[in-house]
Amino acid sequence: MENLSRTASRVLVTGASHGIGRAVARALVQSGHCVVGVSRTRPEPAGESPSELNNIGWHRLDLSNISDIEKCAATLQTMVFRAVVLCAVDYGADQRHPAANTSAREWQQVIGTNCVGHCILVSQLLQNLLSDPPGIIVNLSSDVAVLPGAGRAAYAASKAGLHALLRAIAEEHPRDQLRVYQLIPTFQLITNGIRRRRPAGFDFSSYVEPVAVAQVVDRLISSSDSPAPPGTYLVDRDGTMKHYLENTKL
Repeated sequence: MENLSRTASRVLVTGASHGIGRAVARALVQSGHCVVGVSRTRPEPAGESPSELNNIGWHRLDLSNISDIEKCAATLQTMVFRAVVLCAVDYGADQRHPAANTSAREWQQVIGTNCVGHCILVSQLLQNLLSDPPGIIVNLSSDVAVLPGAGRAAYAASKAGLHALLRAIAEEHPRDQLRVYQLIPTFQLITNGIRRRRPAGFDFSSYVEPVAVAQVVDRLISSSDSPAPPGTYLVDRDGTMKHYLENTKL
């Protein structure tokens, strides 16, 4: 495997073509990291400087397609990663609906993208992260992962599955080898998927741009002093992180 210094470390970002993933990729590049972005579609330039673009690589990856994941992972396994940031998301149908009205296609697409695809990718890249410890995994989680609501069964199941997988991985590795962070925003972010799901003329003034979360991710990966302990955190709109206590024993 190649070696890369911590001052120019490589970070993998899923869902890097737009929204949260795009904002995270840009924040990390501005902090001096080399970013490898993966997404279904190639990102179009959106205000990045030439130097920023030079530090963002891109690979096509459909997280709902297992053969696609295996091919992409085989390429990525030749690289050393400081961190992996999981931002890709499929919200499912535009309108909320009961679990009984969720189509087989929606179950497969949403859980395949948000959960199964990320689980396979992370498991295949773990050795990359552990080769230069401590490796870091940051998951852009959701409140539905721990408090599922009516009408969002597929989305809640997918986010809860990934959340549980990452908790298991965290238990398997000492913190000096691997740090796993799961971030749950306490506010609504503006993404293309959210815009699509809101009615025409909707007032987004109370919503927050993805850069608010991107700055938190950058802080966790780039910090040279003592970082926050690994775990699940609620993230406020000002960037404050509050530890979310999850049950560890029955």
